[in-house]
Amino acid sequence: MVFSNCLLCPFLAVLATQAVSPPTNAQSDASCPQPGLLVEKLVNLSTALNNINDSLLYVFDLINQQCPCLDSSPDCFETRVSNFRTALEELIDDTDNVTDRAPSDCPDRTGAVFVATCDGTDVAVVDPNGVIQNGFSTGTNVTAWAVYLNGNTYGIDYFRNDPFQVRCRPTPNEVEVVLGEVGDGPITMPAVGRGIFFDPDTGNDYVAITFDDTTLNGIYCFNRTVFPVITLLFHFNGDIGRTKLDGGFVYIINGQRIVRRRLDGTDDGWAEVLFFSTDIKDFDVLDNGQVVFTDTSGAVWLFDPVQQTYRQLKRPPNNGICGASSAINPCDSLLYVANINDPDLEIYNATSFQRVGSLTYTDSTPSPCPSVGFDPSFCCA
Repeated sequence: MVFSNCLLCPFLAVLATQAVSPPTNAQSDASCPQPGLLVEKLVNLSTALNNINDSLLYVFDLINQQCPCLDSSPDCFETRVSNFRTALEELIDDTDNVTDRAPSDCPDRTGAVFVATCDGTDVAVVDPNGVIQNGFSTGTNVTAWAVYLNGNTYGIDYFRNDPFQVRCRPTPNEVEVVLGEVGDGPITMPAVGRGIFFDPDTGNDYVAITFDDTTLNGIYCFNRTVFPVITLLFHFNGDIGRTKLDGGFVYIINGQRIVRRRLDGTDDGWAEVLFFSTDIKDFDVLDNGQVVFTDTSGAVWLFDPVQQTYRQLKRPPNNGICGASSAINPCDSLLYVANINDPDLEIYNATSFQRVGSLTYTDSTPSPCPSVGFDPSFCCA
């Protein structure tokens, strides 16, 4: 019997029907796969392959009726289909073996951790699962910075001291611009930046600045659209340190205190959040309003403003290595502490009050003045 190419039509139609069926529970955001998606996809693959294998029985019936092999030639169509089915069954077995061995506790894919330094322009980048990645560079040294979500990517705004200057990089690939520096009114005399935050509602940066003339100390607004346009937002009578924006409130360190007031100025001024026994070095605010902070001894604390209680997460170290920067990772809600001259970041769970791990951010010389930040555009935890 003469073999017709038309016989390929039902064969290919069967395979196509099985192969192109739309997947169920499709993930809308491919960058953040849902839990268990790996095993689900492997099971779906195995099911699809088995369906194709079952459908081949129908193909064999057609072959037996229309063009069975008349000899043992390996080029015979029936033999070739039989060999294909044998290979398919082996693939099914391999797929089942892979599915059975698929890990159920894969680490979360989440935003990278950044560590900048005040004595250089290299920024270290490490995946939270421990993989040191290619870093990037800033235009100048980073004394403190704000890393924030900007659409589907992130922006970096920061300042340096000696001399004081504020810079903005709206996205990783854009050129940095100088928003202001000493000599731009009203920064007409030597200034020292203490802290910085970005406000997504106004689109501006806010920097805590101190001067030799303390009557000028305060929070200054740096316009990110027209620059240099700098205005005094809030005066602060006294020494100031790191500052954060949370829930519409500006938080700022004042020696042993942390105080706050509304960014829009609709309250009566600075109100005390906590008063501690030693000076506070850095802090962050949790979603529930609790405050985690490091003091100058290197200890890590959690303050509950409702209960007015303190909980120690870390005792002062004996090696003299103290926390230089600490921040909550928006992707996993854990506290990351970058210590002076220490290549390892300490990680704390403020809910269980425990240290839960560490993360090596560099395999070279660690920073004597690190600043920790996070990529908020890729949170899958």
